[in-house]
Amino acid sequence: MDVLIVDDDEAVRHAFSRALERAGFMVTAVDNGLAAFAELHEHSYRAIVCDVHMPFLEGRSFYDELSRDYPALARRVVFATGWTEHDEVGPFLERSGRPVLNKPVDLGQLAEVVRRVADQPG
Repeated sequence: MDVLIVDDDEAVRHAFSRALERAGFMVTAVDNGLAAFAELHEHSYRAIVCDVHMPFLEGRSFYDELSRDYPALARRVVFATGWTEHDEVGPFLERSGRPVLNKPVDLGQLAEVVRRVADQPG
């Protein structure tokens, strides 16, 4: 199963990629939402792990555009962020209804949540 990681922090992308590859996923990792859309035009993914604060196209805008253009994929997003308590981010995450992992992320929990999302039908 293919997973797309969208995070501007290289160390996070690396750690998430390794953990998910060990769990049996094929992983592609990019550093912003614009690069993620380029990947989505070329490949399909069973889950998308997305940071909230990134350059170029940050996570909230990425998710809003994804919801509009690819609603089925928007239901496959897992957010990973250290900003859940921020005044603007917390309400957005709650409205999205998507799973949220607080950074620093437990990598076992990451694999478990991603597997649950990836195994969803459709």
